[in-house]
Amino acid sequence: SVNGLISDHMNRLAEDRSILSKALEDDLAKLAESRSSIDGLVTGQVEKLAEGRDILKRALESDLNTIKDVLSGQSEKLAEDRGQLSKALETDLESVNGLISDHMNRLAEDRS
Repeated sequence: SVNGLISDHMNRLAEDRSILSKALEDDLAKLAESRSSIDGLVTGQVEKLAEGRDILKRALESDLNTIKDVLSGQSEKLAEDRGQLSKALETDLESVNGLISDHMNRLAEDRS
C-alpha cells in the first residue's frame, strides 16, 4: 500500500535525520574540544612569550647597568689621568720657566 510506503519512508527520513543530528552534535562537541585545546595552547604560548620578554628585559637592564658602570669607571679614570697630566705639565712648565729665568739671569750678568 502507498500509505505504508510513505510511512516507511517518513520513518527512514526521521531515523536518518536523527543520525545526522547526532553526527553533527558529535562534530560540534569535537570542535568545541579542539577549540578548548587550541585556546589552552595559545594561552601557554602567550605566557611563554611574556616570560621570555621579562627575561630579555632583565638581561637588557643588567647589560645597561654594566655599560653605565663601565662608562662611569672610564670617566673616573680619564679624570684621574687628566689630573696627572696637568700636574706633569705644570712641573714641566715650572722647569722650563726655571731654565728661562736662569738663562735670562746669565744673559743679564754677561751684559753687565
